[in-house]
Parts: sequence; structure tokens; C-alpha cells
Amino acid sequence: MASAHDIMQRMRERQAAREAAFEPLAEILGQRQELQRQLAALDEPYGQAFATAEAGGWTADELREIGAEEPAKRPKGRPRGKRTTAKKAAPETASTDSSAGSPTAVPTQSGAAEQETATAGSTSV
Repeated sequence: MASAHDIMQRMRERQAAREAAFEPLAEILGQRQELQRQLAALDEPYGQAFATAEAGGWTADELREIGAEEPAKRPKGRPRGKRTTAKKAAPETASTDSSAGSPTAVPTQSGAAEQETATAGSTSV
């Protein structure tokens, strides 16, 4: 039967081997955290530089083709290009033909229905 001293010695040997296996991981973890901190510090200036390039005439697609990834964080107050495209497309789908003069046409603005109803009943020339 093993003595308490022998058991403790085996435990210490195993623990020492585990600690030795962990040392490279601990060192790399420290380096990795520092690099992540540095990368995070570049996020804002990168976003500003990307927006400046777009303002200079480059499109996001062109910049991506060259190798510049679209930034995770854009500068505040700078709308994304995709939103402005969506807004331009919406009025085209909601357009009505006003040349027909039909009183059943759906008004495109609030309040226009009341005005159209009032003018439809009058016969001013």
C-alpha cells in the first residue's frame, strides 16, 4: 500500500506536468489579448478612413474588390449607402397616374383625400 507521502508526490508530478502544458497557452493568451486591444483601437479610425474614401468617390463594392473590408463600425451620422437606395426605390412603386383624373385614385399624401373629395363635388371652371 502507498503511503500518503507517495500519493502526494504523484499528485505534484501530475500537477507540474499540467502546469508545464499550460504555460505556452498562457503566454499566447496574453499576446492575443494585446492584439485584440490594438485591433479594437483601430476600428474607429478605419471606419472614418473608409467613409472618407466613399466620400471621395469610391463605392463600398469597389473598396471591397480592392481588399478593404467594410468596417464593423461606421462613423456616427454617416448613413449607409444601402438605406438611401431603398428610399429612392419606394416612391417609384407607389406612383399613381394622375393624368386619368379618376376620383377613385388613391392619394399618396395624407390629407389629399379630403382635398380631392371637396374639389370633385365643385364645378368651378
